[in-house]
Order: sequence, then C-alpha cells, then structure tokens
Amino acid sequence: MSRAREWIKGTTAVLAALLAGCGSTTSVASLHSPSAGTPSPSASAAASPSASPVPVDPRLVIADFGKQEVRLARLDAHDTGVVKGQFQQIAGGAVIVVNGTSLIALDHAGQSRTLAHLSGAPESVVVKADLSQWMYLILGPSQLYELHIGSPSGDAVVATNPTPTHEQLFRPFAWNATGMYVTKEPLGLGGAGPFLEYHFPLAKLDPTTGQVTEISPACIAYAVLDDGTMICGNRTTGTLDVRRPTGSSNSIQTGADTYSFIRVAVSPDAARLIAGRNGAKNPVINYQMVVANLTSSSVAVFGVIDYLPDAWLPDGRVVATHQCVIAEWGGGPCNAGLDGTYLFSPTGASHTLFFKLAPGARVVGVI
Repeated sequence: MSRAREWIKGTTAVLAALLAGCGSTTSVASLHSPSAGTPSPSASAAASPSASPVPVDPRLVIADFGKQEVRLARLDAHDTGVVKGQFQQIAGGAVIVVNGTSLIALDHAGQSRTLAHLSGAPESVVVKADLSQWMYLILGPSQLYELHIGSPSGDAVVATNPTPTHEQLFRPFAWNATGMYVTKEPLGLGGAGPFLEYHFPLAKLDPTTGQVTEISPACIAYAVLDDGTMICGNRTTGTLDVRRPTGSSNSIQTGADTYSFIRVAVSPDAARLIAGRNGAKNPVINYQMVVANLTSSSVAVFGVIDYLPDAWLPDGRVVATHQCVIAEWGGGPCNAGLDGTYLFSPTGASHTLFFKLAPGARVVGVI
C-alpha cells in the first residue's frame, strides 16, 4: 500500500473516531426533524430569549458522513434541500459539495447545480466567491499530489508536491479577494484524542507561476477572513493569534491546557470568535465553549459545560453540539442522554434542542 493510501486510510479512521467516539447520539430520521420549539425531555435549559430580527431566513448546513450527503434545514428542524456527496465549504452563499468528480453548488432555496466535472479523485475543493473558478487537490497519475485550478472553460495543474518523497502536500484552504491560500501538510498522520484536530502552516499560491510561499512568521491556519485577517493557532501557548493585513496583531489566550482548543469559528460580522476548550481540571476533561472579541486578549465562558460550537447564526445565536468526552480519554461526569444539536442564545444563557442528529452527522455552517 502506498503512503498516500495509508494516509487516506488513517485520516478516514481518525474522522470516524472523532465523529462517533465522543459520546453517542440518537439516530432519528432526518428528512422531517422534530421541531426545535419542542425540546425533548432531556433538554435542560429554557427557551432562548427574543433577539433582534434575523436579517435572513437561515438554513443550517448538515454534513452527514454516514449517508454521504449534505442537507439544508430550517430552524424548525425541517430539511429543505439535500445533495449527495462530501461537504467542502460555503462560498458565494452556496454550499460546495463534491460527489465523485462532480462539483456541485447547493443554494439557499435547496436547488443544486453542477459547476464542473473535475479530474481524478478530487478532494479539498475551495471555490471563488463568484463560483467562477475552483482550486482542488488530487493524487495524480504520477503518484504526486497535484493542485488544479479549474473554470467552466478549462482545467490546469498549477503545482505539485514540493518533493518526490510524498512526505508533503499542498491542500487548498481559502480563496478570497486577498489571494489563494493552501496549507503545507505532511502525510502519514493518525491518532485520536479529545482535542485532535489537524491544522497546518498557511501559504499563498501564485496561480500564474505555481509558486507556493509560506506565510512568515508561520501561521497554523484556522481561518482567513475576507479582508485577509488570519486566525493562527499556537497550541504551545494555548493562544489564537489574530493577524491583520495592516500589520497589527493580538493573541487571545484560550486556556492553560496544551492542545485544548478546537472548533474555532468566526462570527458572521467578523467581530468575534468562538472555540471549544477543556473546561475541567486535570486529569478530568470536559468540553466547554468560550468566546472573545477579535481584539481581546482573553476569552469568556459561553453556555454550560459539555458543548462544542458548530456555527454562528446571523442574529448572534450559536449552534452547538452536546458531546461527552469518552472515559478512555479522561472524560469527566457527563450526561450522554443530552447529546444532540442545540441553539444557544446570543449570551449563552439559555439553549434549546434543535435535533438529535444521527451518528456521523454535524452542522458545519449556515447559509
């Protein structure tokens, strides 16, 4: 078996462990979810207080790895669209999905259209905001990973592995008005743990020359915002560094535990971030959400223990998953009967059950 295949196999195993291992969920038919306004008996918090009017009619984006499909759901937990394939990103107000070689855009109305048929076995696709071009990764016929840029008029290889040793690849990460970004990743990764979440050094791609230039100083990438602001993680210090294109920066301390922040997400107004961290004292581990302004140096606890963030809603509410750390990973006291997806009020003071998603399914964004 080649190293590439070993890497793919190992990554799949890790994903399955992370999705299924951290507390079980209740399997429920997904096309007509129970109303979010009627919490199950296991939901312990009161309904969220009234907030400012929602500026849009949001749809939750649900990636179901078990069914190999992506669904849209209203906030009453009824699905409004479904497409087969693997979730890639949200771009230009559409959900980008790959099904085999088909690159598909699923819009807010639940309508899907095929943007292109890609080469090889495509993975890690990022699409320009106007949906006119896309960048993706494949393992090429020469057994070197290739970066492709495509459009309705054509497709071209712009870069390959930096060396023929197969020890590193360039994975598409983001594409906005400030440039095209990739991460530089090693192969042969594996493992499992409560805070295992792979992030790698960020680099920019010159589509004309194929030159890949690593960001300096190194940025372990968690997000690149539309204005070029980078969110970089430093697990050695437990900080998330906010680097702006103006040159200013600040570090947000997330907690004292090494490797203890995951699920970092920036709010729709690009003013705050939310993350999960260890909310218990060693050796016990419990998940806990924290929030911070992007200009802050510290975080504040958000909501109650044993939840991890999934996405922000336009009105400031947060979609989060109740998740217990398994005993083998040092999990503390936790009620797995509460497992499910919840809507938290903007302050985190209250929450209601949205849906008990089947194992392997998670809310990954909002459109």
